[in-house]
Amino acid sequence: MDLRLDAYGHGSDWVAEIARSLGFTQFFTNDDSRAAISEETRGIFGIGSGIPVATAVAEIVAVKHIPAGDSVSYGYTWTAARNSVIALASMGFADGLPRKGSNQVHGTISGISCPQVGRIAMDQVVFDATDAAPRIGETVTLWDSLCPLDEWARASGWEPLSLVTRLGVRVERRWRS
Repeated sequence: MDLRLDAYGHGSDWVAEIARSLGFTQFFTNDDSRAAISEETRGIFGIGSGIPVATAVAEIVAVKHIPAGDSVSYGYTWTAARNSVIALASMGFADGLPRKGSNQVHGTISGISCPQVGRIAMDQVVFDATDAAPRIGETVTLWDSLCPLDEWARASGWEPLSLVTRLGVRVERRWRS
């Protein structure tokens, strides 16, 4: 069982206790930082073929209608090809989202996959939610079974488990079993 990096943001004490109750007796710690992350560990943390145990969501704080040809976010790295509805969500690189993933990942709003558009800002991320009819106060799911953490990892060049551990202190954590 892999307990490195505080069990990849899940809490090593809690994970170790559960793992011991399930019969695990050997654990990787931060002293084993060069050991490869096993497929078993990846599965337990919901990476790859496992059932996702990590879900990241952010609240939609603004919804805007923009005409075709308008651009969004810093550097105007995305331009609307059609009249669009964009949803601004309250999470950004200061919260641990990889800025390098800008314009390459998706989120889910009301069960509909929406491309992330524009540059990920310090505390905001924008999605093209034209097909999702977003509402202020609703959530956008950044990663779960519909938007795999692996997609964010490929786009950013980070290990999937490191994405979970890099989430900042402003990100509320809730545990489910």
